[in-house]
Amino acid sequence: MATEGAPIDESELAAQLRTRGLVRTVADRECWRLDDNRSTFLETLSTILNATDAPPIDLHIEDALAELEGPRFFRVQHVLCDLIPFLNVDQDVLLTFITRLLDTGGNDLAAGAPSTAFGEWTKKVPARSSKVYEAARTGDNLALRQLFTVLIMNADVEEGLIFAQAQEREAKLAAISALGTMELGERYHEVLDTLLQGASSDDEGIALRSLEACYRAVEKRKVTAPTSFDEQLERVLQSQSSLAIHLAAELLWRNQEGLTENAMDLCLNAVADVDPDNIGTISHIDHASYQLVSAGRAEQVIHLLAELLDRSEGRITLDAFQSTCHALKHAGSEVLGSAVVYWLLNGGVYTRKCVANEVCSVGKDGPSFSVPKSSLPTDSSDQLFLCRKAVGWFFIDPLAAVAIPLAVLRDGCQDIASDVLNLIYDPLLLSYGGKLKDYLERYVEDGGANGFGITELLARKVAFKDALEGIEKLVELHPSEMQRETERVQWNEQMERGMEQGKRESIFENLFTKQYILYGRSSLTPIHTGAGATHLTENEMKSFSISSELPLLNIVDPIGLDYLLVHLKFEPREQR
Repeated sequence: MATEGAPIDESELAAQLRTRGLVRTVADRECWRLDDNRSTFLETLSTILNATDAPPIDLHIEDALAELEGPRFFRVQHVLCDLIPFLNVDQDVLLTFITRLLDTGGNDLAAGAPSTAFGEWTKKVPARSSKVYEAARTGDNLALRQLFTVLIMNADVEEGLIFAQAQEREAKLAAISALGTMELGERYHEVLDTLLQGASSDDEGIALRSLEACYRAVEKRKVTAPTSFDEQLERVLQSQSSLAIHLAAELLWRNQEGLTENAMDLCLNAVADVDPDNIGTISHIDHASYQLVSAGRAEQVIHLLAELLDRSEGRITLDAFQSTCHALKHAGSEVLGSAVVYWLLNGGVYTRKCVANEVCSVGKDGPSFSVPKSSLPTDSSDQLFLCRKAVGWFFIDPLAAVAIPLAVLRDGCQDIASDVLNLIYDPLLLSYGGKLKDYLERYVEDGGANGFGITELLARKVAFKDALEGIEKLVELHPSEMQRETERVQWNEQMERGMEQGKRESIFENLFTKQYILYGRSSLTPIHTGAGATHLTENEMKSFSISSELPLLNIVDPIGLDYLLVHLKFEPREQR
């Protein structure tokens, strides 16, 4: 193990390199632990390896890499990447060396570091990049694999243009990507012409890569792409292939500023057809939608999500769009309210189910959204349809369910006020008291629209509750002991399954020790110190609770309630 501050014995290090190889030597000495001595160690290593009689850098490399697991490999790789730019070894040997590092690193985010180190190596001597280009033109696979990085690191626009117009496909793709990343300077328009030529290719891969490079290049200049690229984008997206849809999601996420309004619409239409199995593309759409909401394009996102959820027939839910939902909620309660209204009014069954899962919860004192007047439909039949959908789908959360009917009473057509009040009473007020009753009372006190009608509903609720007094004494309505026992068994089994599922999905299960406390108000936890002593830490227990209300109609008339809710949820919208 290398020790901070200890002198480095060059002869001993050279002998270790000849017997153990470079990778094992770095691993044995744990060089990543060095701080002040790091540069000295790298300089000594490069001096030994650059000598004419130096041991090969790939000595025992296959066995050495197989011995490194997990984070240890990336610690060793980090040291090797710092060393590579200072080496003076044969290009083919170095290409083989870094390729083995890349293959071992796999798909990890840090796996591409050897390519960057190789690019730095080519910058040290101008002739090195030229030699890589020559090898790439002959079809050398290792050189082709590093062509993108070498072009980028050397900012070689000229060579990028040459390769972009070449016949070799891999070289062409690498050069196109590099041109989209480089600073183009005065050659900007020349590069765009070359990329437009690639975008019109019948080869889908080249066309997609050219379009991506173009929009990336124009975004760096804070301008929008020429309309000629929109035409090629429309042509490519018509295929609806997974690669084309992924490009659309990528452009919406990373290159919004470079998109024209037409290109934006093309991409939004394309991503609505995403395959539910393409989780990576869906994640890109979520990031893009989050940015669109933040940029004031919430309406487009709301429409997109409705199409996407319904087209997937439930295979994609709002759980995959948590960033977008977060953005909608923090854009303001009216933005979320507009989304809820649109989804209930124009969405299908899958969209309505998803929005119900998102906005309905327990323990709240009010709805999580507010409904602006501008979001309500103008036709009275559509307003009533909206209210019925809200009550049907949000019934489990009466505060969310009543928000839309109250908005219609406030800003909607007055000729349906009686129907809306009836919906509030049956099934909402008949099923719930508690927070719904308190919320409606506050609504009346604050001077809400049609307060007299709401007051009448509250009075009818009190009369209904009084009429139920004593019904529990009717023996004929009591379940038998067998039914009670069956219900208890089913309930216990359900709770056990819920607890087991909660444990499996909890991140805390493997982080903390479980303690089952039967009696008491605190727990004592032994803390073992490094000196071997133990002291006890006392944790006072606090109470916490959350309350929810079960709907009364589910007890009084469960079959009638189920029938009503099914009808409210699935009744079709009136066609005009």
